[in-house]
Amino acid sequence: MLLVTGCALLAVSLTNLGHVMRAATADGVAGVFTARQLACVRHPGHETCEWVGSFRSADGMVVREPVKMYGRGREALTVGQEARAVDIGAAGRVYSPGGSHEWIFTGVLLVGGYGIVVLLARRHLMPPPRTGARGGRAAAGRGPAAGRAVADRAVAAGRGGGAGGPSGGPS
Repeated sequence: MLLVTGCALLAVSLTNLGHVMRAATADGVAGVFTARQLACVRHPGHETCEWVGSFRSADGMVVREPVKMYGRGREALTVGQEARAVDIGAAGRVYSPGGSHEWIFTGVLLVGGYGIVVLLARRHLMPPPRTGARGGRAAAGRGPAAGRAVADRAVAAGRGGGAGGPSGGPS
């Protein structure tokens, strides 16, 4: 289930990345948004409002209706008022020339999805830690058995180091 969540977060954020980056930098066709109506949705504890209207590019070549003006709340416009806007190519939405902060939420989704997938990959695709004299703590030189393992290998190689050998203790 965690893998599905990670992949879903990546899918949602990656497919939206182009629009979010264009919206953040207001990269699109400049024009004018004309407010026609205010559409509000009430949630427990707050209300979200968006202005719906039309967009006309500065050269008059692009006309889109109906579109929503992202980031402009109830107090920002009045019916019939015009405001500068940028059409970035997002379906049904235009943005103010100052850009948007949607990229923050998309970035959080992207990092979260990537983090989940990496965590699961490390957990399930990495080999398990080795234990015993050949691997694990003893071979890495940690723990009390490390000295014995090194000494045993030295004796087997004929270099001494054992308890009764030339460099070891008493004979």
